[in-house]
Amino acid sequence: MNEEHLEIQEIIAGNKDTYHQIIDRYKDKLFAIAYHMSATEEEAEKLIEQGFIMVYQNLLYYDDSFFFSDWLYEQFIPILGVKKEQAQQAKLPFHNPHYIEMEEAMHSLAYEAKFQFVLINLLDLTPDKLSMLIGTDKEQLEKNYSHSLKHIRRSTSTNDFRHGGEDCPSVEELFLHFDGTSSCEQEQRFHDHLEFCPGCREILQSLKQEESTMKKVLEYPKLDESFNDQVLNKIIPFVPEKPKHRTWKYQLSVLGVLAGIFLFSVFIIPAIKPLASIVSSYMEHGTIYNVWTEGTYAVTDKEITLEVTKVEIDSLYMAVYYEISREGEEASETFPFEDVDFYSYNPFQFVDEYGKQYPIEATVPEHIRIARRVDDGERKERPYYLIKMPEELPDEFSLKINFSKLQGQYGKWNLEIPIRYDKVVDTAVTVALDKEMNIAGKIDVELIDATYSKNGSRLRYNVNHTKEEEERLIELLKKHDQEYRMQEIIQGRHVGVHVTTEDEEFVLPNIFMSDMMNMEQNEQVETYYSHYYMDIQHHQLQGKLENPMDELYLQIMGVSYQEPAFFSMEVPLKETDTTALEGTINSYKLLDYTITPVKDGLGEIYKYTLIINGENQESGMNGDIAWNLSDESGNYIPTGGWYHHEDMQKEGPKRLLHVEVTPNEDLGEFPETLVIKADYIYTHYNDLDGQKFPLFNEEENNESESD
Repeated sequence: MNEEHLEIQEIIAGNKDTYHQIIDRYKDKLFAIAYHMSATEEEAEKLIEQGFIMVYQNLLYYDDSFFFSDWLYEQFIPILGVKKEQAQQAKLPFHNPHYIEMEEAMHSLAYEAKFQFVLINLLDLTPDKLSMLIGTDKEQLEKNYSHSLKHIRRSTSTNDFRHGGEDCPSVEELFLHFDGTSSCEQEQRFHDHLEFCPGCREILQSLKQEESTMKKVLEYPKLDESFNDQVLNKIIPFVPEKPKHRTWKYQLSVLGVLAGIFLFSVFIIPAIKPLASIVSSYMEHGTIYNVWTEGTYAVTDKEITLEVTKVEIDSLYMAVYYEISREGEEASETFPFEDVDFYSYNPFQFVDEYGKQYPIEATVPEHIRIARRVDDGERKERPYYLIKMPEELPDEFSLKINFSKLQGQYGKWNLEIPIRYDKVVDTAVTVALDKEMNIAGKIDVELIDATYSKNGSRLRYNVNHTKEEEERLIELLKKHDQEYRMQEIIQGRHVGVHVTTEDEEFVLPNIFMSDMMNMEQNEQVETYYSHYYMDIQHHQLQGKLENPMDELYLQIMGVSYQEPAFFSMEVPLKETDTTALEGTINSYKLLDYTITPVKDGLGEIYKYTLIINGENQESGMNGDIAWNLSDESGNYIPTGGWYHHEDMQKEGPKRLLHVEVTPNEDLGEFPETLVIKADYIYTHYNDLDGQKFPLFNEEENNESESD
């Protein structure tokens, strides 16, 4: 038994102070991940605190046949991987432009790629292990990591990788050698070549320095020692439970009564089959099985009661309805965000009679965050969780529910509910949509089908570049030796498909963690929806669909597209009147630029305002350009403002770039020359916004197929 297993036994025995050692062992790595994936340092600390409290509450369920670190990471990853509206891009306090450049290169990765990259580097996870933890294909993980590493290296390396003669290995081969993934034959050739080639040795040394810089960037920041006490003050020591024993007299009396009822129901009144079923269920499960009877399944802790009132099953979902009440307090008029632990890791489990656990996914219950008020204060709809039903599942199993936080209070709410269901009886209907849309000759959207069930709906579709557009992009990137950017471009395309009512009321989605983490290129997209709809303007639940197959519509909420740009110009950083520009950046025509100095009260210049004006030559679209400013040596130049975002929706001439250039903190002075580059074009197509059509009609009804 290793050290951590002994620590866990001590903690469960009631010594919560031992948890200090576990926190200390893992907190810095986890906090660094949270920091890089969050909007603020405060938010990151809050996530890690919440995660350690959750892990503490779940220690009772830790199986010591697994490595504790794997188990702990498995619980933290869903919390850390929830995509934020604004991703972190804070500046590091090193006052080193190259460190800042490294951080910005990492933050320019697509969200999922960045998350995988920091997990592999900070948690020392192999693609094999990470694949199991987040449910992503190992080969795709390796491919994503390779693309991310190449992107960061090419964005930040102080060496421009142009070296040597005909006998020198390619840049890609040098990368493979440095990463230790070359073949034995290549390694021997490298060994012989490097002995006589200072240029290649210099590049390898540069890669080594870049690796050290990346390590420092990734591992910043760290938590104070006080964080441990902060967590320990919010947890309660475990109290070992004493087993409850029923006396032999009690057991005999219960069995005698049950046996009498059973014989009476089977032999004397055969027509009373439900009663025999109840008795049989009691003898098998230890309780009378009836999940549809209120009050059957409830547990109370910390004066808070969790009661499961109903369980409904179809081939798409299991719906678990519940009520939460607090002793001595009136019911709230709304569903508060804190009613359930929104980030609770896997609060549900399916376990058969042999102890086999079936992998399931529960929704991130978006609908419980939406307030619903009525005039008399009464809540008309109960909150619920939806669980995506696995394909292989026995007719009988137990639903285990484990919550460690309700209404902001930490405690222990565990229930076990025996489930029996008939897989043959299924009312879910799948309707083939067979609809294709082409967007600006660049993106193909294929709507495959929609499935309607008693508890929710599912929509499936594909989004891909057209064959011609993909070939054009690949050829363009090859021309500039930037094939590694294709992965980011693919992840930058987006079609906002959503489900609404005919009156365009927003149908609430059911979000699963894997849907947020595993959106791979060219992969069929599945989106899930509840049968509740809301008023977007007032952000309140309005009601529940009575007949989803007649009421649901698909609506295009927005279409965006990312493509590479290859534009660069150098201008002196000094006061410049409006100066005409010639040329284009993809569909944008350049008009002019100005540089205006801004002085302080003493008459000293403390920043420059840079504005580039242009005009989009294509109608029905708007967007933005991703700019990059540096000096002649490629060093990062601090900027602020980015006021051109205000003109994104504007037609005709507008600001393409409007920033404030500030002096380098290390040197305390401005560069003589600005190198202005455009890396990407982000385009939003307006013509498709708001388009909608019914997901079901009478003509399609005859062609639909039951699941």
